Amino acid sequence: MTLVENVAPVETDPSGEMYEPWLFLTMLDQLSSSEANLGFIYSILDLLALRYQLSDVVVVLEDASLGMQAFRLGRKSVNGDSPASLATAPGVFSEPDVVPEIVRDAVRNVCQLSLTLHLARYGADHDPLTNIANRRHFDAALRTAAARSSRYGWAFTLVLIDLDGSKAVNGRVGHVVGDDLLRSFGCALRRSVRSGDTAARIGGDEFAIILCNAEGTEVLAFTERLRSPLVPAPDLDFTFGTATSPRDSTDPAELYRIADARLYEKKCIVSR
Repeated sequence: MTLVENVAPVETDPSGEMYEPWLFLTMLDQLSSSEANLGFIYSILDLLALRYQLSDVVVVLEDASLGMQAFRLGRKSVNGDSPASLATAPGVFSEPDVVPEIVRDAVRNVCQLSLTLHLARYGADHDPLTNIANRRHFDAALRTAAARSSRYGWAFTLVLIDLDGSKAVNGRVGHVVGDDLLRSFGCALRRSVRSGDTAARIGGDEFAIILCNAEGTEVLAFTERLRSPLVPAPDLDFTFGTATSPRDSTDPAELYRIADARLYEKKCIVSR
């Protein structure tokens, strides 16, 4: 924030409007040195409010899939008392309304870029059907967890899950219903994992979870939490296999192999 304290001289753009180069330099510096995410957007609003002594400021952005999105100073909710309560188009709205138009445009463009990058990164790491992590993201998380377990002895359990009968559901009533079942299971997973755990869809009806600091009874408690909301859905059940690091192995591929073998063994017992 030192650039705010030592404001650069005001310059004029070709249209004759006044602007301050420090703002553009600071936004570019922050964008290059920090992750482009929603937190970055709020930091830009903080910067803008500090420089222009604003009591409130809102940036309204637009995304093709999400529609209009508004972000307010201090992460406050955008309601009827906000400067952008009647906004019908993207822009920056402040109280008092003293921010030059060229500055508002620059802030909106940088925040729009940050939102776009954030959504692109999220989309690259998440399964679009269930909205949980995908195989790519999960494999990276498993490698990280295994490396920490090997180095520090931190325990975690890998849980592999197969949904029972999902292929039969697809064949009997169609893929639309089958997709609904997958979404329901993804929702149940999100509600059942704890903060710090990782849940992912790694195949058609295959899921995987990293349960941090969990062994034995903690794993059974997780599977009970997961199965509880599925009771009203007779077509939705699952079989699981587990492998615990560092007890079973600290190699990600070996943990997969062990958990998959235990899952397959359970499936064979059920099918007898």
